[in-house]
Amino acid sequence: MLRPVLLALLLSGTATHAFAQPPAETVPLLREIKNWVTGCDNLRNCHALSAPSGVDEEDYSALTLHIWHQAGPEGYLRLRFDHRGEALDLSTLVLDGQPLGLELTRDLHVELDDQGGDPEVQSYGVIEDAAARRWLQRLRNGQRLQLPGDEQAHVSLSGLSASLLLMDAVQGRVDNVTALARPGKAPASEVPPRLPTPVLSKFPAPPTLTVQEQAGLVAAALQAVTPEEGEPEATAGALTAQQAMTVARYDCAAYNCEFDVVSRQRQAPYAQTPLELEPLPLDGAALQGSVGYDEASGTLSYFYKQRGIGDCGGGGVWVFDGKAFQLSEFHVMPRCTGVGYGDWPSLWTTAPAP
Repeated sequence: MLRPVLLALLLSGTATHAFAQPPAETVPLLREIKNWVTGCDNLRNCHALSAPSGVDEEDYSALTLHIWHQAGPEGYLRLRFDHRGEALDLSTLVLDGQPLGLELTRDLHVELDDQGGDPEVQSYGVIEDAAARRWLQRLRNGQRLQLPGDEQAHVSLSGLSASLLLMDAVQGRVDNVTALARPGKAPASEVPPRLPTPVLSKFPAPPTLTVQEQAGLVAAALQAVTPEEGEPEATAGALTAQQAMTVARYDCAAYNCEFDVVSRQRQAPYAQTPLELEPLPLDGAALQGSVGYDEASGTLSYFYKQRGIGDCGGGGVWVFDGKAFQLSEFHVMPRCTGVGYGDWPSLWTTAPAP
C-alpha cells in the first residue's frame, strides 16, 4: 500500500525552474517491459514494480521491488521491497549469487504498515535519494535478486534498465544528472517542472432521499435490468435536490458482476437523466466488477478483479461536483503477482477540495 508519506510527497508543490528538454512520452502511461510494469500519472510521477511475466514458467514471486520517482527537478526517489510470507532478514539479499554488502543493505529500513494492509507482508524501504541511486546503479547491471530462505522470493532484473529509461523519458531526465538509467551532465534545473495537481470541486451535499423516494428509485432500477440468472439488487443515493443515482447489480460470476448505473429524477416516474462521467485514461473500461455510490461523499467507485484474490485489474473513483463526476483516482495492475490494490500503479492523481 502506498504509505501516507509517499502520498503526501506526490501531492506536494511544483518546481518552477526553466527547462530545455521536453518530456518524450504522453501521460498517463502504463507499460509492461519484460518482468516489470511501469505506470506514470497525469503529473508525470512514475512507479515501476517488479512483476513476473510468466516467461520460463515464472508467474509469481513472494518478493516485489517498487520504485517511485516524482516528477520535477527535485522530485523524490524511493525504493521499497515487499516480502510476502514468513519474516526474513532482507539484508541477506543476494544479487546473482553474491551478497549485496553492507554499503547497500545498511540503507534498508523497516516500514510499518498502519493502514490495515496484509499482516504477512514485511516492507523494507530505501528512503534517501543518494542511497536509492546506489541501489539502482548496482541492480541495473544485474540479472536476479534472491532472498535466502524463500525460493519464491526473487526479483528478476530483466527489464529494469529499460523501465528506468522510460521513467527518465517521461520526466524529461534523459542525459540529466537526475536520470536513473544513464545519468548525464545536464543540470537538474533543466528537468521540466511538475505539473500542478488538479484540485477537485467540492461535493454540494443534497437533501437525503426520503423513504418513498428510496423505494421508488430502487424499484425503477430493478425494473430496468433483465438478469439471465439470480435476483438483481439495487441501491439509490441522492445527487442533487432533483437527481439521484441508482446502482443495480445482477448476473454475478465468481468475483465480478454486471452493473446498471443510472442518474434519475428523484420523483416518479424516475426518468433517466444524463450522467456526465469524466472518462478514464488509456481507454479504461469503467463501472465494472464491483460498483458503488456513496451519497455522503458524492463518490462513485469501481473495482475490477482479473482473478478472485484481487491482485490485478483496475479501479477508479469519481467525485460529483453538482453537475458531473470528476475523476479523482485511477489505478491499474495488468499482472497478477500478489500485489494489493493500494500498490498498483497510479495513473491519475488529484487533490481533494479545500
